[in-house]
Amino acid sequence: MGCSSCTCSCGGCISPPGSVGIIGGGIAGLSLAALLAQRGNRVTVYEAHEPGGKLRRFTHEGLRFDTGPSLFTFPGVWRRLLSRLVEADPLDLRPLPGGLGTHHTPFGSVPLPVPTAHPLYPHWRRYVDEVAPLLPHVETLLTTPPHLTSAAFLRASTALGRVTFPHPSAESWLRSRRFPPALHHALAVHSLNAGVGPGQGSVLYALLPALMAGDVSRPAKGMGAVLDALLAFCAARDVQVLSQTPVTDLRELAHHDRIVSAVDPSRLARLLGERVPDRPLTVSGVALYARLPEHLRGRLLVTSVVTPSDYARFAAAMQVRALPPDTLALVHADASLSDEGQLALLLTAPASGRAYAVDHPWVQGQVRRVEEVLGVSGLLSGDAGVLALTPEYFVRGGAVGGAIYGQAWPAWRSGPFHPQPYRRSGRLWQVGTGVHPGGGLPAVLGGALIVDRLMNRA
Repeated sequence: MGCSSCTCSCGGCISPPGSVGIIGGGIAGLSLAALLAQRGNRVTVYEAHEPGGKLRRFTHEGLRFDTGPSLFTFPGVWRRLLSRLVEADPLDLRPLPGGLGTHHTPFGSVPLPVPTAHPLYPHWRRYVDEVAPLLPHVETLLTTPPHLTSAAFLRASTALGRVTFPHPSAESWLRSRRFPPALHHALAVHSLNAGVGPGQGSVLYALLPALMAGDVSRPAKGMGAVLDALLAFCAARDVQVLSQTPVTDLRELAHHDRIVSAVDPSRLARLLGERVPDRPLTVSGVALYARLPEHLRGRLLVTSVVTPSDYARFAAAMQVRALPPDTLALVHADASLSDEGQLALLLTAPASGRAYAVDHPWVQGQVRRVEEVLGVSGLLSGDAGVLALTPEYFVRGGAVGGAIYGQAWPAWRSGPFHPQPYRRSGRLWQVGTGVHPGGGLPAVLGGALIVDRLMNRA
């Protein structure tokens, strides 16, 4: 039986609607704002810059670029959000050719998913079959509060435990399977979905390719369509989204019944006057966006991944915030998003807070390495035509050192198992990448679904 003041379509509320202030208008903040407003709450979002967080739209040299996530995976999480909002899907998701892309490792190139004619296919099949029992439970892990009183969460966590036990990290699990080096290396790189190397990342990240390679897509109008959809959902529910409105003191929001932080936890700590915990930082990045050179149209796959040659050396460099000799590089080449085509080159960088220009020797060296691996030249159309987002840019968004996933959790606290500090105090909650790291959009959207449910029952 719901409360008498329930105005939502969720089947009845436990907490009565009230006034909610959300700090941060990224994907997590906007998703949660729409969900809480659906339940009848009066919601205001305070955004220091423009809405979108890491998923933003920039116009540069006459082209519009979508920054942030490049792939749409685990679409069932998005559908759960739509179901709770009682909305039709506006995204027009299209399968992405090549799935997760071709991974170029020191031991050879590996397309994921591995096609049946590939020599590594029997090993890929063994890997997929071993992870398959977890597939029905992924959405539960991403969208269900991690409570031992939840039967659904217990079933899902038991399935995860059976696949991963007793390994403490992605690297440990992969080594135990004795995959050929090329496949091992290609799978290990996915621990960087949590911003750490495979020796530090949760076992879950070693399983991600098997869980998501079969359903990789992108909205027909680009990833920015996700932001457009969330803003439309908020507008339809009378959510106030206040751009260029930074919160510098939580007392500014004293008029709200409840407050949600959708910003990096280190920024929230500063707002609360707390000491920022001294923990390692996740990675930052140098994101380069440009026109797709005409001579490369049709020569580049939609997604190419160039892995670090040595993960231990790479992780050590990141830990001390130094530039590694070679890094993870993601190349997205898409001729369908504009008449001229678009190229995104994403280089994993240490969370140093520095502004690495396009002509920085390290950046130029990594671009040359990618060109050599892919067998192309002239990857970037020229310095004047390149939009560069660097660690310094992410610092302006509130992340310490520009760490994209905030501070790093130990492996046992990463993924859906770690005890999430969703509620900080009686009326203060938090949501977002720094709270539920890894997994990109699915984890952020899932975290919003989790906090919506918890706040409804608080």
